[in-house]
Parts: sequence; structure tokens; C-alpha cells
Amino acid sequence: MNTCSNEAVRVTAWAAILGGIFAYLNVGFMLMVTHGDMAVTLQGASMLTLPAEAREYFRLSMFADVLGFYLPLLAIGGYLWSRFRKEAGALGDMAALAITTYVVLGVVGAGLQLSVLNPLAALHAVGGEAAKAAAETAWTTIAVGSQRGLWWCEGPVVLFWGLVVGGHLKNAGWGASILLPLKLVGWCFGLYFIAGLFQELEAFTAALLVVVVLIFPLWMVMFGVQLRRRLALSPLGA
Repeated sequence: MNTCSNEAVRVTAWAAILGGIFAYLNVGFMLMVTHGDMAVTLQGASMLTLPAEAREYFRLSMFADVLGFYLPLLAIGGYLWSRFRKEAGALGDMAALAITTYVVLGVVGAGLQLSVLNPLAALHAVGGEAAKAAAETAWTTIAVGSQRGLWWCEGPVVLFWGLVVGGHLKNAGWGASILLPLKLVGWCFGLYFIAGLFQELEAFTAALLVVVVLIFPLWMVMFGVQLRRRLALSPLGA
């Protein structure tokens, strides 16, 4: 591995570690706003009447979401695609496109909610009854479209990426501490996609989401740490 490649490995490792930290910040900020009830974020009347401080916590949550669950996956996915390109062939290309699709869906969903919350809240605060109703409807539409549309569609692409990448990581000698969480996260994403079709499985989908937001950041941190360790032990073979 040349010097440029070593630098790419270091960037990937730090992107994964910092991404995991930001992902947990996303969870923390969201809990401060919702107190564990994510359904609140879909309710226009509730979200647009939040105190200014609580709205900023939600916006920080979306900002941390972009820097945690999404953008670092471009670095991780790009590194793994480059690392296993020859062995993976066309499946590797498909996996790279899958993780890119995941990032696009996630960033668009988080960015929309981050950008429109304060303008809609301002309209809600000064408008008449018609304006309030319109603002509430607009927020609910955007939130539902983001969380139960864009983010819901992440399920199959993450599952596919995890299955392809997991097999090559296993062949490259990565241990169960990396492979098992990746497999768990992938299948939870896939099941979330299927269960999201059925209203009666809402509690199950919420449980799957909890597993993802707790395990995925941990996987990123562990992957980054182990990648740095492998580079230190074998600079030509990370």
C-alpha cells in the first residue's frame, strides 16, 4: 500500500470514529427533544410550538445525523469498495452504489427537516388560524415523507451493502466483533423496510430502529479503531 493509500486508510478510520460519535450525539439531542417518543417529530402542532431551545436541539440532532449516520459512510464505503474492488467485481460496484444511495436518502431527509423547522415555526407563531394549519400540515408532510419515506427506503440498500461487504471483510480476516454487528445492523435495516409496510407492526419497527441507532455507531467506532490498529501493525495490508 502506498503513502497515498495509507493516508486514505487514516482518513477512513477517523471518519468512522468521528461518525460514530456524531451518531450518538444525534441520538442524545433527539432524546432531549422527544423524551423517547419519536412520534412527536411527526406532529406539526407539537414541533412548531416547541420552545426555541428545543427546536435548536432538534436541528442539532439533524446536523449530527448527517455527520454521523450518513457522510462518514461515503468514506467507509469508498475505502471498502477500493479495498475489495477486484474480488467483489460487479457486486462490489452495486454495493458502492447502494451505500451512496443510502447517504443521499439520509442527507436529503435530515436536511429538509433541519432547514424548514424554524421558518415554519415562525409562520406558525405569527400567522392566523389558516396559516397555523398550513404550517402544521407542511411540517407533518415533510417529516413523514422524510422519516417514513426517504429513511424507510434505506432498508434494502443497507442490507445489500452489509451482506456484500461482510463477506469480503470475513475473507480478509476481520473478526466477529466487526462482522456480527454489521450483520445485525444490515438485517435490522432490511426488516425495518418490510415491517414499515404494516401499521400493526409499528412497535416492532420502533424496536428495530432502537437497535440500529445503538449498534451502528458502535460498529463505526470499532471499525475505525481496528482499521487504525491494522494499519499500524501492517502498513502494507490494511
